[in-house]
Amino acid sequence: MGPGGMRTMDAPAPLRTDNLLDAVEGTLRALDPAAFRVVPILRADAGADVSAIALKPEAAPAALEALAADPAIASVEQQGGQRFLMRYADERIAATGADLEAGRLTGMETDDLRAGKRAVIDFCDPNATKALHVGHLRNIALGQAVTMALRAAGVHAERQSHIGDAGRSMGEAMAGYERWAAPATPAQAGVKGDKFVGELYARYVREEAPVAEVHDGDAPVARDLHEIDDDAQRLLTGVEQEDPQALALWRRVRDWAVEGQNETLARLGVRFERIIYDSQRTQTSKQVAQLGVERGVFVREPHGTIAYLTGDDSYPVMPLTRADGFPTHHLRVVAMWRDMMLELQDCDLIHLSGDEWKAHVIHAEELLGRLEPDLRVLPSRHIVHGMVSAEVGGELSSSKGTAQLVDDLLDELAARPELRALAHEGEPLTSADDLVAIAVLGYCLDKPVHKGLVMPTVEHFLDPDHNTGWRIALAWAKAWEAANDGAPDPAPADPAYRHIVLQSQVHRRNLAVALEDLDLLKYVRYVGHLSGWYLDGEHDARVGRVMRAILVSGLGALGLVRAGVQPARAELLRRAETAQAAIS
Repeated sequence: MGPGGMRTMDAPAPLRTDNLLDAVEGTLRALDPAAFRVVPILRADAGADVSAIALKPEAAPAALEALAADPAIASVEQQGGQRFLMRYADERIAATGADLEAGRLTGMETDDLRAGKRAVIDFCDPNATKALHVGHLRNIALGQAVTMALRAAGVHAERQSHIGDAGRSMGEAMAGYERWAAPATPAQAGVKGDKFVGELYARYVREEAPVAEVHDGDAPVARDLHEIDDDAQRLLTGVEQEDPQALALWRRVRDWAVEGQNETLARLGVRFERIIYDSQRTQTSKQVAQLGVERGVFVREPHGTIAYLTGDDSYPVMPLTRADGFPTHHLRVVAMWRDMMLELQDCDLIHLSGDEWKAHVIHAEELLGRLEPDLRVLPSRHIVHGMVSAEVGGELSSSKGTAQLVDDLLDELAARPELRALAHEGEPLTSADDLVAIAVLGYCLDKPVHKGLVMPTVEHFLDPDHNTGWRIALAWAKAWEAANDGAPDPAPADPAYRHIVLQSQVHRRNLAVALEDLDLLKYVRYVGHLSGWYLDGEHDARVGRVMRAILVSGLGALGLVRAGVQPARAELLRRAETAQAAIS
């Protein structure tokens, strides 16, 4: 097994007899499991459909005989002794195509690739003090895509979000509300809850509690290290001491923010099965701090703070508590991971974070291994991605007011006339919100994970040459047009139809490869390239029906179907059954 419990190349994906490529692979593996490589030929103008290479010259004669005897293969041409070019029988292409047109995903099912495994995917992890801004989008897109790709492969995958509701910023949001807005509610102010809270938090930070410069590695926890006797600290102390008024204010402010964030996430099709709050581990954090000191993993410094000495010259000290015992985000996360190490013995935990957390990721894993040497360290896999900046303005900061809110971006895109012209409000899968979600999340996936991502202008978001996500959204809208509805009508002699059927059979293989390292970039580009081919041509309705099947599977595995993959599959079948009933 590879990182995070993922299957490695030493254990090839199981074969399906209904998949055209797997059928050839099975014929050749029966001769010698390691002697051949099957490669699809994905050009619409190619005379052959698939090729195979004999890695062992002595295996070539037997391969030629076996392939020639396969009724699914119409012709085999041997080239250079070790390469074979094959064309499938028209009947096999027609049967596969007819199934796809009818909404049956023949050769495309993938739920056996990782069947029986379990995973928790932790991402998003917002503070309950503000609305989600565009800097959150890449993490959300990657976490959603990893989850849905694993589900497509048969993994019992659950999305988890760790909500920061116990740090210094929580007290600042409470203090901002108490000072400038109480007793008004977001509804009374006519503002969405998360935006309401976020504006008060940002104002308090700007006017009352600017943070001093800290080490780059401490930047993500700078606010927790900010020790000041102010209204924010007074309110946090009240919460810790279970003062009824402070607790009521804390719950009210937190719930407003979280409810608003959930509304935003729902617009993208993201819903979490597991929610963890910082506040649930206030006492646990203190216990872990004491345990670390007792076991010699942490140190209590002369001025009273508790820290982990990393031995890394670039980041020598990881602060875990302030002198007054207040836990930093570092410690709260370590306490959460430790609890999950005790809870999840047979489960992979995959965590996604931006590279500003890189030092935390490295040293939290080290200290957990030292703190609990007899337990399997979780997360079992970290995906650390490059940060997000803006094409205009560069820096994204919610407290400084330089980050566009996700809601505002979605609203702006949904109002654009070129998008409104494509959308079908009231119909499943192709509303303006559906198309916007594909465009936005798809854009965030089309970049190497380790590199930074520049959020484009609205004009570039809706440019298919600039945004693979928009290209996919255009293909999705085109494939679902009513003009493509109809009963199966396969045409294996049509090069475009043959090409799209063969492309469908690559889906399974491409997803299996993407899951090897949980890197979905090539898979996104496969879907994007095929979308471009579909958009560039004037294709028959039968091609559109097969394209629907491919996009339902492909977008479903990337987390780009806002309604979810099961409703999309149901709509495939409904359209096909309605068309069939009309001619019966």
